[in-house]
Amino acid sequence: MKNYQTKIGTMISLNLPEITGQLASIGFDFIILDLEHGNISDATITSIMLAKKDSCKIFIRIAAIQEANIKHALDFGCDGIIAPRVEELKELQTLVEFSYYPPGGKRGVGFSLANKYGHSFKEYSENFQPVILAQVESKKGLEIAEEIAKYEKISGIFIGPYDLSTSLGIPGEFKSRLYIESYESVREKCKKNNKLFCTFASNNESVTQEIKKSTDMIAIGVDANLFLNTYSDLIKPFKS
Repeated sequence: MKNYQTKIGTMISLNLPEITGQLASIGFDFIILDLEHGNISDATITSIMLAKKDSCKIFIRIAAIQEANIKHALDFGCDGIIAPRVEELKELQTLVEFSYYPPGGKRGVGFSLANKYGHSFKEYSENFQPVILAQVESKKGLEIAEEIAKYEKISGIFIGPYDLSTSLGIPGEFKSRLYIESYESVREKCKKNNKLFCTFASNNESVTQEIKKSTDMIAIGVDANLFLNTYSDLIKPFKS
């Protein structure tokens, strides 16, 4: 997935298949389904996957770096997984082992949506190359960022800005020197190792700045927050 054109996506946390299923057709390059903090059912994930367009990649942020979570996510047929709060190298081994079928890994064989319940198992199992993104969102993650970027079959690093700034003792202070230096150090490690550098952005101005820096993937907006902001803007003129 590595190239020099920034991909723009968004994050989904609510169980709204009727709306989420339409996002792939309106221009997003990728969608993240958040199983770490979100409330999304298996049925909704299935609906989203069935509405998937080739031009829009679907990623699942797993709840924890465990065999069951990894296999469950990939069996939906998503393009890859995002692993939260990576802080130990053994977690990378777990991610890779259970994302790949033998002989390259330990992913269990089962008929699922990913392989059309067995109808395209051979094609899927032989050709699927998962995008595996490790989130750096703590001091411990920063300490091993170089090793993460070097790790074979890890596709790149996804920064978690709020968690990272909180771990550094400066929650939400994204213009502080400490945060910027830490953030940019991860970018440089990804660039040096030809890995994806990915981040979240809260507004269009931030997205524009990241595009200028050739950031590979930018997720803008979370559905729950966007809904509340929109409703707040609607009612505010009549309640002020």
